[in-house]
Amino acid sequence: MTDTPVPTLLEAAKRFRSNDLAGAEDVCRAILATDPHNAQALHLLGLVAAHTDHPDYALTLFAQAIAENGNDPSFHNSRGSLLFQQGRAAEAEEAFRAGLAVNPRLPELHGNLGNALKAQSRLDEAADCFRAALDLRAEAPEMHHFLAATLRELGELEEAERHFRTALEQAPDYLDVHYSLAELLSTRGRLAEAEAEFRIVLAAAPRFVPAQVGLAHVLQSLDRAAEAIEVIESAREQAPDHPMVKFTRRLIYSNAVPGWHLPMINDFERNEAYKQSLERAVKPDSLVLEIGTGSGIVAMMAARAGAKKVVTCEVNPILARVAKETVARNGYADRIDVVPRLSTQLTVGEGGDLPEKADVFVSELINIGMLAPRMLSVLQHARTHLVKPGGAIIPRASTVYAMLVETPELARINPVETIDGFDMGSFDVFRSPGYQQIDLGADAHTPLSKPFTALDFDFTRNMPEEGERVIDVTIVTAGTCHGVAFWFDLFMDDEVVYKSESRARTNHWKQAMTFLEKPIALSAGDRLRIVARYDNNQISFGVDGLMGGKGV
Repeated sequence: MTDTPVPTLLEAAKRFRSNDLAGAEDVCRAILATDPHNAQALHLLGLVAAHTDHPDYALTLFAQAIAENGNDPSFHNSRGSLLFQQGRAAEAEEAFRAGLAVNPRLPELHGNLGNALKAQSRLDEAADCFRAALDLRAEAPEMHHFLAATLRELGELEEAERHFRTALEQAPDYLDVHYSLAELLSTRGRLAEAEAEFRIVLAAAPRFVPAQVGLAHVLQSLDRAAEAIEVIESAREQAPDHPMVKFTRRLIYSNAVPGWHLPMINDFERNEAYKQSLERAVKPDSLVLEIGTGSGIVAMMAARAGAKKVVTCEVNPILARVAKETVARNGYADRIDVVPRLSTQLTVGEGGDLPEKADVFVSELINIGMLAPRMLSVLQHARTHLVKPGGAIIPRASTVYAMLVETPELARINPVETIDGFDMGSFDVFRSPGYQQIDLGADAHTPLSKPFTALDFDFTRNMPEEGERVIDVTIVTAGTCHGVAFWFDLFMDDEVVYKSESRARTNHWKQAMTFLEKPIALSAGDRLRIVARYDNNQISFGVDGLMGGKGV
């Protein structure tokens, strides 16, 4: 008679590492049959369950392993990692902290805790965790990447770049880092370097759409429009319905002729709001920073309000040259410096663009849909590096309102399709990306709902670069919903508010409209679930379902 081999954890672990999950499970169950309190076997069986798509059972097994032996940090780490994968970041945080209480010298636990904190928008704490991991193990390119990405969201661009480059020194073929570094360099206006990094990514992964989009943005910013169009059209061939491709393609084409500058400087309500808020914020010794000078009119308002010095930047070299001429024509050349660079390239200190951080920060980066591309990143960098703590920020906040509307005439050309029997779809590329302008004071429309609050923005603090809100909207008038019209209030300070809902003909922003892919027939009393979203490029709206009952 031959003795049956006694199953061992070593055998189970070997089977698990060789991806023999069924064999690993059999060995674990055999061990537990004779030793039901074996914590290591419970943990390994939990890993098998997690890898075979049984997360709830895996969590139960991890909890049992911890109950049997809470002094093994790997048990807490496995539980936290699975909770994090399920989007349960707060619970994952607790698990990782429990593991660190057992052994605070495990870099992977510090890193995992950092990711859980980052998922909760606790970026400063997350950065500290990644630093703690690197203190324990400096040769960790992934951890340098995590820290750099977090620092980038915090507006600490120089330190972020250092960690991206350290990650590449340790792992030169780390494509995610090449891509992240390219995005950072693009934000900082170092376009030639950004182009080189994007091309490294695309040489190894030619079908990686985000890198194609990023390269197209860079080429457009380098005034190489023909190359930008070639890149984005290549991306469109492989991913015609990709939202980033569609947005960027329309952006490149629609920006070919920026015809909104003259209406903007003749928007009297906008001008009055900036004028009043500057007159309230500016003191005789104020240093004012403006981002996006355009014509130079807001910078001149700040100087006229009594500012000692105004520094205003404009990345478009043609606009910067004309703004400088306009400033001189109005007698403010000695107090206003027009800097033809991105705000993320400005320097502070003796011999810098700003002699010190600004007392007043005013920006006009808004577009008809309120949120302009990379606007939140630019504002965060300015608050972090260019403005004194407690400095006045104009505008300081915004609230976006929306309303469901029926507008058949505008829907006929949004998107452009068939006109008078001709297929005019190619011409649709000239529409503004994402949303279109609507004039609720002039364009024929029928409100199908009451206005409702969609999103809130606080420009005085760091905000996540993307977010969403779900709103149940009650239909008050029967009709066909073609889309969501939206507008915004800009809170310039505690008293001055600019309202883009104004029906004045001089309101150059008017209102914005997101058209639905397919119109929806609605009856009074219906409820439509609307999802209001924003990212680092734009605000958008979608429909998540039609239901009964009461809503907004």
